[in-house]
Amino acid sequence: NMNLISKIFNKKKFYKFEFNEKGKHKLGGEIPSTFILPKNDFISNFQYIGLIDNSDEIFNWLPFNLNLICPIYLDFEQIYLDYENPNEPKLVYPNNTSEIGSAYDNLDINSKIIFEEKSFCLKEFEGVTEENEFEIIGIAGKPNWTQEQNIPRCPKTNKEMKFVCQITSWSEIETKFTNVICESEYEQEQFQKLNFWCDGNLYVYMQPESKTVCYFIQNT
Repeated sequence: NMNLISKIFNKKKFYKFEFNEKGKHKLGGEIPSTFILPKNDFISNFQYIGLIDNSDEIFNWLPFNLNLICPIYLDFEQIYLDYENPNEPKLVYPNNTSEIGSAYDNLDINSKIIFEEKSFCLKEFEGVTEENEFEIIGIAGKPNWTQEQNIPRCPKTNKEMKFVCQITSWSEIETKFTNVICESEYEQEQFQKLNFWCDGNLYVYMQPESKTVCYFIQNT
């Protein structure tokens, strides 16, 4: 019985992102001047997605403030980064970065997409429903899977990684600057606001001891 009670108490809660000028966390924004993107041979570089602040007690297990970066316009399966130096993460996987394609023909290594910066805080909620799913900006606590559950393992320790957050394509965070010019209006729209393969979710996991972070996208 005690086991059952402790299980109930230890059940992880859902938290949703809420925009709030006084919030500790950020979505969008410029790459911080002290932060260096990982070396890679991708056809298009990493985008800066935001910052998770570990002074928030929900994220007090994170070893440092986490700058979120991901090459969100590429057809990758999973990206693993080693944040041993939190301001200069290194690419652990994939190795064949030059071979990873993109749905967008107009991207190259000089393509820039910078999103407007918005602060947010976390608020406990009951979870994603059909009524609220298109209002959710992001989630912490536990994931809401778009497809099947996929908990990554750390390539350095083989330990199961811990869920940091997931960010949806519904935040309406607009692009502040881009030099990408597409031929079709539909393609151009994909560069006008923060989105993950049009309507997907970006999932972020971390193994705090090895300081390894995994990013992947699921969409319908």
